[in-house]
Amino acid sequence: MNSPVLDERHECLVETAGAARAALEASRSDRLLRLFDYLLAKSLVGEVPSEQQIALDVFSAESAMANGQDPNVRVYVHRLRKVLESVFAEKEGPKLQIPVGEYRIRVMNDGDDDGDVARQSTTPPRIGTSLAAWRRVGLLAGLAVVLLVAGTLGWQWLDRAAPPLAQTLVWQAFDQSDRPLVVVAGDYYLFASVAGPGSAPGEAPQLIWDKSVPTREDLTILQMLDPAQAHTVVDYNQQFVSAGTIEALASVRSVFSQLPALRQRSVRLVAASQLTPELLKSSDIIYVGLFSGMPALLRDPLEQASRFQIEPGFDGLTDQASAQRYQSDGMVLTDERIARRDFAYLASSPGPAGNRLLVIAGVGEAGLKEAALLAGNLTQMKSLGLDPGRRRSGFEALYRVRTIKNVNVGATPLFNRPLRSAGIWDNSGNVAPYRPFDGKAEPTGQP
Repeated sequence: MNSPVLDERHECLVETAGAARAALEASRSDRLLRLFDYLLAKSLVGEVPSEQQIALDVFSAESAMANGQDPNVRVYVHRLRKVLESVFAEKEGPKLQIPVGEYRIRVMNDGDDDGDVARQSTTPPRIGTSLAAWRRVGLLAGLAVVLLVAGTLGWQWLDRAAPPLAQTLVWQAFDQSDRPLVVVAGDYYLFASVAGPGSAPGEAPQLIWDKSVPTREDLTILQMLDPAQAHTVVDYNQQFVSAGTIEALASVRSVFSQLPALRQRSVRLVAASQLTPELLKSSDIIYVGLFSGMPALLRDPLEQASRFQIEPGFDGLTDQASAQRYQSDGMVLTDERIARRDFAYLASSPGPAGNRLLVIAGVGEAGLKEAALLAGNLTQMKSLGLDPGRRRSGFEALYRVRTIKNVNVGATPLFNRPLRSAGIWDNSGNVAPYRPFDGKAEPTGQP
């Protein structure tokens, strides 16, 4: 007597799953592979899991949403459905599908409208089925159990076997977080100086970057303090990001490629001028930029927690204990054999709502670019240690950077110490009175 349809379907499902699994392994998405194995095992035993069950079993969610739904499930099922469509788009013969609105995998033959494994799997084999068929049924049922057990153990192993960089002091908290990730790029406000009395006819407006005018609100104050010259400056609503910041952002992006969990998270890039308290509360934050481009929302709490003082002109750092200054040379050298100095800075601290903040900064452009490279250097990150106490309280590290013209030739660690993070989000610290201008502000440079 022929084998039951049930056996043929299960055998076909297991065999066809090999091509899909190979494609998922090549994609290096642990979560998609985990979801596929889970749905395959459930389909083989005739179960259709709920969204909440998948959230708990696959994504290790402590609890699903109050309505039993979890956005991760819908997102990853949709992605898995697209992967299966892509894998079997050009293949003839059996194909795997995830029916819309259901969380199960079924096998479909060309022209077959009824490849539903989950619904047929509960139908018992016909009486009189051969012993060989019954054995195949038993083997397939055993395979389903093995897949469930092996899948669970395998997922736990994958969770434990995180990439080495993800286990370092800097990146562990980000790797284990489920919050959205916001990368903040340091930027600068520009205003325009327009032609005034005595200017040449037809002279075009000139964009100005003035350290003493970091925002449009400060420009308004400047105009109020000097109404006679107010008409000579205009807000063009312009911001700029330095070339060094862009290079550092590219380096940080390459670090993300070494951290699978970060590749799967929602990552948003914003300029420092766009950082809001709402983002600071709801997201993990990584700041990439110079100290001069750091927004007050991040700079004020960092100054409270740090054992360095950021100099008023953002030209350097001063160690509060020793009064030692760390300032970029900031000069153009004509002799390429002479190295110049800059300083790279890394700091990690708790955020205001249980989130995490990471500062990747430099006193100058060379220091910033080196800080971004150091953040992805496994040896350097391991050297920071992995003390759970420092992870909770935060830490800061300073490096001296040697450069020849625009080429960095080495970084030497100077400090690696805990931050004083207790209470930094509860008070304003020792903030100087707001005195944006002692007199008329003079433009200090152009971008």
